[in-house]
Amino acid sequence: MNPMTKIASALLLTLAVAACSKSKPEATTPTATAQTSAGMKIKHASVYVDDQEKALRFYTEVLGFVKKDDFSNGGFRWLTVTSPADPDGAELQLAQNDNPAAKAYQQAMFEQSQPAAMFYTSDVQADYERMKAQGAEFTMPPTDVTMSKIAVLKDTCGNLIQVTQLKR
Repeated sequence: MNPMTKIASALLLTLAVAACSKSKPEATTPTATAQTSAGMKIKHASVYVDDQEKALRFYTEVLGFVKKDDFSNGGFRWLTVTSPADPDGAELQLAQNDNPAAKAYQQAMFEQSQPAAMFYTSDVQADYERMKAQGAEFTMPPTDVTMSKIAVLKDTCGNLIQVTQLKR
């Protein structure tokens, strides 16, 4: 990685951390290691995509997420989506897979039929019908499996996505 790329990456990471700090952190009083660990939250997870614009359309228009952060620095773009039901909750980064290792990982997971991400819903059949009407291509329709019902679809950007409804 050349020095300018390192600087741009560091600046982008700084901007991303600043964006994350918009919400107020919860007050915690750690009295033991277990209590400290229990206070940890997932704020961001990433999925590699081959086209960020196409990914943004899919994750917002088909899956129903909303854009949270979108800023660039040089050739780098920090793009996240989140659930409209929990806009200050966990965010999914739609990360450009221009890194050869990321691209190889993404392709291997897809070839092995392994979802890059799993999302939960209260009605997988209704979401399947809604997403199918939006043009989503499913590799597995809603299927009963142990303790849940799942469907798997292509995200148009090189990944499989699993939608899961837990059985109660």
